Amino acid sequence: STASRPLLRLKDPESGLSISTSAPEQRRAVSQGRLAVTNGDGAFGQGGLHQVLMVDRSLEDGDGAMLRADLGDAHSMTSAGVSANVSLGYERRSQFGSTRLVSEAQTHPELIGAGGAAGFSVLRLASTQELALGDAVMVDAGTLMVAERLATTRFSSQPYVRIAFRPDDNTLVVYRFASGRELQSSEDLDHMNSVHPMFADAAGRPLSGQGRHHEMGVSRKLGKRLVSASVYTDHLSQDSVGGSGSLDVRTAPGLALVADPNTQTFRLATGTYEARGVSVSLEQTLTPLLRASVAYDLGTALERARELQSLDVAAAELQARTAQALTVMVHGKVLRSGTTVRAEYRWQPVNTLTQVNAYNATPNEAYLSFYLRQRLACGRFLPNGMDAVVEATNLLEQGYQPVLAPDGHTLFLAQMPRAIQGGLAFNF
Repeated sequence: STASRPLLRLKDPESGLSISTSAPEQRRAVSQGRLAVTNGDGAFGQGGLHQVLMVDRSLEDGDGAMLRADLGDAHSMTSAGVSANVSLGYERRSQFGSTRLVSEAQTHPELIGAGGAAGFSVLRLASTQELALGDAVMVDAGTLMVAERLATTRFSSQPYVRIAFRPDDNTLVVYRFASGRELQSSEDLDHMNSVHPMFADAAGRPLSGQGRHHEMGVSRKLGKRLVSASVYTDHLSQDSVGGSGSLDVRTAPGLALVADPNTQTFRLATGTYEARGVSVSLEQTLTPLLRASVAYDLGTALERARELQSLDVAAAELQARTAQALTVMVHGKVLRSGTTVRAEYRWQPVNTLTQVNAYNATPNEAYLSFYLRQRLACGRFLPNGMDAVVEATNLLEQGYQPVLAPDGHTLFLAQMPRAIQGGLAFNF
């Protein structure tokens, strides 16, 4: 009889399993490890041979801790030093939300700034707090503190706040403010860029990409479709454009750039500009694990006013203008083949050198990009748990703008240089 026992401890009479309980959720401690070795040209600050170790520990009460260490092989670099990137993270959960803290230290002796200043070092401390106010309101706030050193040392703080209101089960209204593009929500701590965006002025002093981003958006779920729309305004105090090609900074005095000789890439600093725009997106569920989406952005991007002649005047010739972007993407997992896929094409005018919606686009979004991970099964010939992984960005080399280096070599400015990487993953 239910009169003789608590209602929240009812048992299924056939299986004897608890179907509802007020007892605390029981978890067990879980530890996971990952070891990776990568080699190749890589992207900016990621060239050469790297050994990566990651350890993740989940505790019984829902808390968790993480350690990640990335060491670059000194023999693969032009400098005598070793690149290192070590980060520590901790998460504390409660019935009202969660608190997360991540600290990171990076050293890149291979990077060279204007004036010949060598060795870029970065210390970062990120903290976030999620607070649920009932079932309708969620507040997510935090800050990212950064200390950078090249020719000099610069300190900055980049706070953010995100307020989400859910009037019903299918509607979500969000306001958010962000001063930096790396940390705009607590979820960004899961996929923060392993290499901090590094650029400096003509004297080799580090510059901050800090700005002000205000956005109001609304999302509505319509069956298997999710429709979202938002309006935003931005103020970017500093920005930068990427480039590739062999560049000797000693032949380019007075240029506001940081070069990576290992990957033959560089970052060229640009000026301040204002931006405003509108974003609209539609996401359709194809299968339980596969989705397709399309997004349209109308905003502001840095464009070349005319044909760029030389690198020393390229930054001065870039202007902020209204531009459009259209993104089509398919992402998820194909159940029948076990393939994890993310295929994306982001179109925008070829004369633009920055993303149209800077605070809402991931750093590697540029034209044609894809990621594939396929489980390999070949009977007794291959061991179980082996996956093939292929990833490519800007596969068609679109958006390249040729310029001349001071020594006469041809360089290219682009949102994202073409990059292809692949390998094997062993799960055991």
